[in-house]
Amino acid sequence: MAPENNHPNSIEQRIHDLEQTISERQEQLKQRAHHLKDDLHDELAPEEIVRKYPLQAAAASLAAGFLAAKAIRAVTAHPAPAADQPAREPSQLRKALGDIGTDLLYSGKDLALSYLRYHLDRKIKPE
Repeated sequence: MAPENNHPNSIEQRIHDLEQTISERQEQLKQRAHHLKDDLHDELAPEEIVRKYPLQAAAASLAAGFLAAKAIRAVTAHPAPAADQPAREPSQLRKALGDIGTDLLYSGKDLALSYLRYHLDRKIKPE
């Protein structure tokens, strides 16, 4: 009869050990996931990508600028008037969108060129 008394205790001890092991593994997984998240955040940060691949980043900015210009021109462009229809003036909204888009493109171009100049200066004249 003594083994019967020992049996529930060993099961309870085994359950306790398993729960402790599970909680330890859970904590390890949380730490690993947090560490992985931090590593991915550091690796995929826009600043880090631009530092690693400056020419590709400049090319992507240029391509995005061209696509934005096409989209803005499509919105603000006047369709060719037919010979029998009088030419219409664009609405104030279209004019405003066109002006804002043009200003954004010029600002983006200036920003990209200044960053490229800064990066090239750092590459040519290391401090």
